[in-house]
Order: sequence, then C-alpha cells, then structure tokens
Amino acid sequence: MKNKKRIIKKKKLTVALLYHYVPESITNEYFSREHALVDNQTDDIVKYMQRLFRRRGYTVQVIKVEPDDLSALKDLRADFVFNLVDSKKMELEIARILGRLNIPYSGSSFRAIQTTNNKLKTKKVFEHNRLPTPQYSIIRMGQRLRRSMIPGKFPVILKPAFEHCSIGITDNSIATTYTRFKEIVTTLRRKHHQTILAEVFIAGKELQVTVLETPSKTYALPIAEIAFKGKIKNKWNIYGFDEKWSKKLPVYKSCHFISPPKQLRNDIDGSIRKDAIRAFYALGLRDYARFDLRYNPKIHQWYFLEANANAGFDPNPRDAMTASIQAYGMTLDDFVLQIVRNSIR
Repeated sequence: MKNKKRIIKKKKLTVALLYHYVPESITNEYFSREHALVDNQTDDIVKYMQRLFRRRGYTVQVIKVEPDDLSALKDLRADFVFNLVDSKKMELEIARILGRLNIPYSGSSFRAIQTTNNKLKTKKVFEHNRLPTPQYSIIRMGQRLRRSMIPGKFPVILKPAFEHCSIGITDNSIATTYTRFKEIVTTLRRKHHQTILAEVFIAGKELQVTVLETPSKTYALPIAEIAFKGKIKNKWNIYGFDEKWSKKLPVYKSCHFISPPKQLRNDIDGSIRKDAIRAFYALGLRDYARFDLRYNPKIHQWYFLEANANAGFDPNPRDAMTASIQAYGMTLDDFVLQIVRNSIR
C-alpha cells in the first residue's frame, strides 16, 4: 500500500474590522451635528475591507461599537484587529482597551493618539524636535482677550484645540484684523466650549504627507496637494470642514488632492518627506499616519500643522492618502494588507 501524504490545511487567520457608529439622537458635550456627520463615514470602508480580506483568504469578523455600548467587544475572536474607530470620544477608550488585549492591532497606541488629538501637545512635540510649525498662542476658556494673544502678523487662523476632522475650521476661521480675531474666538468658544489655538496663517500650498511603516523601512509617500476644479475654490486655499464633509456644496465637489504637487522643487519635496518620518517617530506613531502642512513658496519653507494617527481610509482618488498611495505605485489594497503584515508575518 502506497504511503499517503498527509494534507494539513492551513488555518485561516481572522481579521476583525472594528468600527464605530454614533446614533443621530446623541447630542451632548461630545457629539454635535458635525461629530455625528464625520463619525458615521465608515460603512463604505468596512464593506471594502470585508471584500478585500475575504478575497485574500482571511476570515473576517465585523465588530461595531457605539458611544454607550462597547459590549460587542466581548465577541472579539481574531488574530488581528483593524482599528477603524476614530470617533472623538471613543477612539481613546478603544485604543486603551486594545492595548490591554493580547491581540495585534493596526495603528497607533493610546498614548500616541492622546497626543495627536491635542493640538497643543502636538505643537510641543514639533517644537521640541525642531520641526517647523507656525507661530502660535493659546487662548483658554474664560481668559480675557488681549492684543498680546495675537501670535504674530495677520492673517491669523483660529482653531478648536481638541477637535479633529477639520471641525471648527472654515473659510471664516481666518482673521485679518483684531476686531475679526475677537469675533472668531467668541464664536468658537460659544460653539465648541474649549481652548482655542491661534496660529499665524501660512499663505501658499496646503499639503498632506502619508507615512507608511513596514518591518524593514519607513516610507514617506509622495506628497499630496489640495486643488480645486475651475473657479470654485475657497479664498484661503485650505482644507476645512466644508471641503472635507459638506457633500452637497460646490466647493466639496471641486476640492480634491493631486500627487505629487505641482511646482515643488525636488530638494524641498525630499526635505518635507524626511521631516515627516522624523515627526512620525517623535510622536510615537505606528503603522501609518498622515500629516497636514502648509508651504510658503516665496520663502521655500514648510510648516507642520498637525498629525493624524489612524487616519481614515477612502478608496476615492480625491482623498489625499489614496492619491499619495497611487502616486507611489501602490494600490489601497497593498497599503491595507501591508499594515496587517506588519503584525502577522
């Protein structure tokens, strides 16, 4: 009787897709109408990743959490967790829980997310590591407004210090006079109830840099630059809330990103990308991240604005990260799978 070879089936690895949902009925100190809008943009990417991982031979588990209900986490049975939770309130809680589980997960740690969610802490890291960032001042709740709070020459942009996803940032966030400065601060305080960051506004290009970490090397992908189609654009060339989320507005439909940028010298391009990798590790980030910058072409200087740990995915080529991935010669599939391979090898 001939010897029969034993056929051992390789166990399928399970990837859990962890995402969040915010019911529209919730409105409190954490969830405004804007938060409900930006926090419920994950359905499409969950479906995309579900299809991707199944095609590549993984078993897929989908876990949905809500602000007051994390009970679905008890059903978590996976070899890897793809963390798609970037809700203002939930992402820190989820990052803390994932850090305690003995399961590999995508993206940055609790501590790194805690830092990048706070524009003031992020600024301190940029300064400490000599990464260029605009002059700024901090305006706390209850402080009486004074001219000395203006961080430099006008124009000045004002932002809520602890928001994400461009909440609180529009074409009307930029002051060119002290009177307007006071008006914007008053409006932001009333609406967002938090510290305000005032920055010298950098005229020029709005850029985004995606960083991808692999076990052998960390890459800063080709830079993406904001662009507008035709005559529909915003006055200051910024990527504000409307450009990012208000799908019914002409400026949203006009706004997109191109990669690589037009008219950016090779040496400047290389220096920005090197600084992005330095910033990535200075902030303790992991796997991938996206940085927002401004570039003044008159003086050939770039400035880091903030960092996005666990930045959101969007297959649409209008998205900055997707545009950079494609310019690098990768697909979004490649990018997502590399993040899993970082932990499962």
